[in-house]
Amino acid sequence: MTKKILTLTLLATTLAFSSALPREITRTIKQQSNSISTKIARTLVKRGIEEDKALEIAQNFTNDNEDLLSIMVSNYLHHTGTKQEAFYNELSKLALLRKKADFSSYSFLVKLTQSLNKTPLKSENLKKLEELSTNNSLLQEVFA
Repeated sequence: MTKKILTLTLLATTLAFSSALPREITRTIKQQSNSISTKIARTLVKRGIEEDKALEIAQNFTNDNEDLLSIMVSNYLHHTGTKQEAFYNELSKLALLRKKADFSSYSFLVKLTQSLNKTPLKSENLKKLEELSTNNSLLQEVFA
């Protein structure tokens, strides 16, 4: 019940303020989401994949909802303090293997963070990841 109320509140707030968002912010979000696939493609090119194929792989990886993915990636990078280069290297591996990144999944976030840090996670990190997955799940519902 609380989750539904929170979802509805988040949805109402988003709808109320979405028309008030300046065009610049909307444009920035689109450029950032575009840059996710571009950064993944650049990383793949550095690994020796042809530019056209790398861009195709990156776009297939991010094709579901780039705006939502952009927000989730920003949240992840902000809350974990992960370096972008290492992060995009890991995402490029997933894209190359044709796996999907589910930033609303706690287990995915834990696996991603462990592979980036190469060390066991502390309980406070796990708590942050749990909160992040919950927030991302709510965002998914709003964008659905």
